[in-house]
Amino acid sequence: MNKISTKKIYGVVICYNSENVIEDLYNRIDKEMFDKIYFFDDNSNDKSFEIAKKFEWKTFKNQKNLGHGGNLKQAIKKAFDDGADYVLEIHADNQYDPNLISKAKKFINEDYALIIGSRFVNKNPHKEEGMPFLRYISNKLMSNMTSQLLSIDLTEFHTGFKVFGKDFYKKVPFESCSNNYLFSFQIILMTKFFDLKYNEISISADYGSHVNSCNYTNGFIYLLFNFSEIFFYFLAKLNIFKKKIYKPK
Repeated sequence: MNKISTKKIYGVVICYNSENVIEDLYNRIDKEMFDKIYFFDDNSNDKSFEIAKKFEWKTFKNQKNLGHGGNLKQAIKKAFDDGADYVLEIHADNQYDPNLISKAKKFINEDYALIIGSRFVNKNPHKEEGMPFLRYISNKLMSNMTSQLLSIDLTEFHTGFKVFGKDFYKKVPFESCSNNYLFSFQIILMTKFFDLKYNEISISADYGSHVNSCNYTNGFIYLLFNFSEIFFYFLAKLNIFKKKIYKPK
């Protein structure tokens, strides 16, 4: 049993080519925070999977690369099917501290569907933590705009720290989401659309050289897709057109 709640909390490590930091991540995790930890390798071409197998994690390796969203989808499904009440997404690059899930205790015990870890709660992550300036500006502007347009009370939408509740798993058709990083944005919109409980906790992040980052071209493309998802959200709310992700399970 974990030391946070009587509810079962599983961690799912989402990995692609992170051999240099997996052992650091393993040593960082307070094992008493989680009932189980699973490791999902997205067909890495380094030794990530071999390193992870040394630890008391349940390990899985995809036969082909599924993309971040595709890998996370199967991890969420596996964890809940195996009995989890809550599932924490853990990035193998060690950018986020998994132990910060302890801050979510109140929301876990109150059965929230989705808990977001935000780097923008009452602070400037560029000045205080070294978030790259362009990433800070684009994230801040996009998050503020989305919050205002859609009346979603969050300070950050583009974070890799998320805690999924059983209510999310039962009611949100997340398996219809994108297989790339857009998945992380879509699930917030879907949680709001299906009127489920959500909230955020304050987290910090490590922006060391080991952290994966997208190039400016990919970042711009991701931004454009965010705008398109906001457009489709409005269409669904107005009942004009509903993508599959806005149709109940």
